[in-house]
Amino acid sequence: MAPDAHTAARVHREIKQLIMAGKFQPGMPLVVHTLAERFGTSISPVRDALNRLVGERLVDMQGGGGFALPTISRRSAFHLYSWHADIVRLIVKVMIRFEEIGAPPVALVSKSADGAAIADAAAEFFALLAGCSPNGEHLDAIIQAGERLAILRLHEGGIGRQGEELATLWNVTRSGNRNATRVAMWQYHRRRLLRADEISLAATRAVSI
Repeated sequence: MAPDAHTAARVHREIKQLIMAGKFQPGMPLVVHTLAERFGTSISPVRDALNRLVGERLVDMQGGGGFALPTISRRSAFHLYSWHADIVRLIVKVMIRFEEIGAPPVALVSKSADGAAIADAAAEFFALLAGCSPNGEHLDAIIQAGERLAILRLHEGGIGRQGEELATLWNVTRSGNRNATRVAMWQYHRRRLLRADEISLAATRAVSI
């Protein structure tokens, strides 16, 4: 890998981690020169990294070649949760090898489990779920949707007992009962669809660094 390509890959990874961790304010401009200084590189790898993030729909392209984080609204949050639910519905319909999902992390039901830990566990669970589908496109789709949902998942605290909820969903799924899994998945997503306004508002108040 050429030096610039290697640097672009590193910058892409680090910016993506910051976005998904909610470290940037939704809608904020991403200034190429500022990011280049921050990551100790030239502007070319930063621009390459941002263009890649545009393709992943984690960054928006602005007029004049600028970049910014997508804004978050109730409508966009509702549509994203709904899209995730649609993908999951397709997966549950065709998935096999339920037992390969394994047990949920014990920490999920711990009082010390914070929003970030639960969000990470949710991403892991749905990736495992998609891995049980014979259609490899499902895994790519669920990972991309999950990455775009990452900041919203950090602000689902109003739902309450998310760790226990996810652990229960995890165990229902690995039981192999397809109908019970379908119902549990819909209930999981319905709670978030009903709170899309609250979750999106909390996410827009995320503190930038």
